[in-house]
Amino acid sequence: MRRTRDFTGYREAAPVRRAGATAALRQGALALLIRSIGTSTARLPHTGRVIYEPGVPPIPAAALALADADLLAARLEAAAASGGGVRVWLRLTSRLLPDSESANLLAEVRGRERPEEIVLLGAHLDSWDLGPGALDDAAGVGIVVAAARLLAELPRPPRRTVRVVLYANEEFGLSGAHAYAERHREELPRHVLAVEADHGCAAVYQLSAAVPAARLPVVEAITGFLAPLGVERGGGEVEGGSDLGPLREAGVPILALDQDSSRYFDVHHTADDTVDKLDPHSLRQVVAAYAVAAWAAAEME
Repeated sequence: MRRTRDFTGYREAAPVRRAGATAALRQGALALLIRSIGTSTARLPHTGRVIYEPGVPPIPAAALALADADLLAARLEAAAASGGGVRVWLRLTSRLLPDSESANLLAEVRGRERPEEIVLLGAHLDSWDLGPGALDDAAGVGIVVAAARLLAELPRPPRRTVRVVLYANEEFGLSGAHAYAERHREELPRHVLAVEADHGCAAVYQLSAAVPAARLPVVEAITGFLAPLGVERGGGEVEGGSDLGPLREAGVPILALDQDSSRYFDVHHTADDTVDKLDPHSLRQVVAAYAVAAWAAAEME
């Protein structure tokens, strides 16, 4: 995986993990071992979702830390040169449990003039069980809750409602995101903007948006408000966060406050995603950016 400031390196590499087991099975593989999708030099493997196609019997799949993947590659190369082989023993204890009920968590700063119109701030509650998920996504939860609290403490609330949505089960299939979109289907046309915090705690460096052309002046105005925080106008493809996918498909305008991801994938989905990685200074900048963007979208005519 390439180390990049944005998510490009991850987007390029992650399909190997998600689709690799099915591709390997078609080639007759008994199991799949991949090099971890990440940039860490620590001897800690990266985990993440694997997608098995319906009707295809799953095979075991696992990831090796980068150092161990390099070691295995060297052994394979040496064995190939000598005409020998390499044998690997796998002992995997992961298992699939039955579905169980969970819940999204919603809270609002009620709008003073147009409470039926909604600016959504999202993050997800779940994390991979290797670590506590401090960056992915406890940081995001803290960011959107803190931003909403700042708006709630203003002398008067903004014109529109600012709604915080903390999604369940982002990591294992977006069921919380789909449940929200389904439960609030009739309300979605009144969602004027949605933004998700799911990129750790590093500073926001640019703003990108997927909005109708007629609303681009609003995005430019928000960019101007964010300029004192060092945020520039970005472009290109905008996803805005996995949990916003169902809203994006429904036509809800999406804003992305892009954070510097240069170091994010050193800990992403590993046992190293711990609270000591949180940087209070950069978190304050991110909270300010989310609060300003949400206020502007909720207040502007």
